[in-house]
Amino acid sequence: MKILVVGANHAGTSFLRTLKTVNPKAEVVAYDRNTNTSFLGCGIAIWVGGAFNDPSALFYSSPEILRNEYGVDLKTDHEVIKIDRASKTVVVRDNQSGKEFTDSYDKLVFAGGTWPIEPPFKGREYKNILLSKLYQHAEEIVEKTNDKKVKNVVVVGAGYIGVELVEAFHQKGKNVTLIDLQERVTPNYFDEEFTHEMEQRMVKSGVKLALGQKVVEFTSKDGVNVSGVTTDKEQFKADLVILCIGFKPRTDVLSDVEKLPNGAIKVDEFQRSISDKDIYAIGDSCALKNCVTNDYSHVALATNAVKSGLVAALDLAGLHVPFPGVAGTNAINVFDCHYASTGFTKQSAIAAGFNADNIGEEYWMDNDRCEFVGHYSKVAMKITYEKDSLRLLGVQIGSWEKDIHVEVVYMFALAIQRRMTLPEIALTDVFFLPHFNKPFNFFLMPMLNALGIKYKK
Repeated sequence: MKILVVGANHAGTSFLRTLKTVNPKAEVVAYDRNTNTSFLGCGIAIWVGGAFNDPSALFYSSPEILRNEYGVDLKTDHEVIKIDRASKTVVVRDNQSGKEFTDSYDKLVFAGGTWPIEPPFKGREYKNILLSKLYQHAEEIVEKTNDKKVKNVVVVGAGYIGVELVEAFHQKGKNVTLIDLQERVTPNYFDEEFTHEMEQRMVKSGVKLALGQKVVEFTSKDGVNVSGVTTDKEQFKADLVILCIGFKPRTDVLSDVEKLPNGAIKVDEFQRSISDKDIYAIGDSCALKNCVTNDYSHVALATNAVKSGLVAALDLAGLHVPFPGVAGTNAINVFDCHYASTGFTKQSAIAAGFNADNIGEEYWMDNDRCEFVGHYSKVAMKITYEKDSLRLLGVQIGSWEKDIHVEVVYMFALAIQRRMTLPEIALTDVFFLPHFNKPFNFFLMPMLNALGIKYKK
């Protein structure tokens, strides 16, 4: 059986390493349009901020390792430009020579990934308006950041990537402006109590927030390099602009399989396209079942990419391990805001048709451990549940001090996957030690509160 892999990104590399580990004799041919593999784009902001100088740490594999240690027939700088499902063939273009050729497959694994959304802004052609996705993008951003002539940086997009880059540019002493059409930063992940604190810390650090504003055009004084950004409300100086508006799955080459409206390919629990069982879709190019709704959703996270590649590889190796679904578990660490979330917020749960509520009007705040130990930190939680069944729908957690407790979100992600209720979670078997927590800890108390058990102080 010949397996052809399109893309050696997070998901593609996970697939290749797993399959060749489990079945070293598997016949695998892989193509990637880039010259490198497995780049950790989530580390771009850390590199920009100057935490390290050697970017090799941002790759957890390489073409040489995949070829020499795993025996993969990998061709980089080669792009699959056509897939014919009927004949089980693909057309590949060698980007160096421009020549095209045909290859065949018995099973195809598609890891096309995503590409940044680029609205047709007026003035987009000016130089120093960059994307943040590939290693090549990261190299250019770092180079521009280290240029002393670059003083004013505008980031367009207040999602995770944009907010992380804002902190990185601030750390490098730049004048930073953050623009977004939404009224809050990271609104898809956290409610206002959390995002307000993050915004306040940005402003205190000197970051200019232009939220609720729409980019109209980019301007240039010399007709070559960008010098400003105009929104529907203000104008901002800009020596460098980074576009972080969002991402769209790169699945156009597979035009005749069932997808979500954004292009993400619908797959079954073994990562097989629901339109063609000989085609697997993994990583950011696929739509996975959501644990909360049991419907398809597109959750572009590296963790899901790696796991979907793992599931597809095991399935093709004869070890059938179904993907359990995703809750969208994520985290961010900027401006001393240590946040994580999983599942739905109350607003998104109601929009999905749930009779949802939160525990308390705002977030639940408590100390993380017994106060008599002399060192403890505040932890905030916001818990969303279904009122009729008391089933857990989502959790937001945050801390702002030295001790970080976002890892607690792992437990809640599992609880959402298992469709657990608040009473079940409240009685979960956890340890107590004064150095680490309380007998009535910061996640037990809000559960009891939701059940109507409200202790006197």
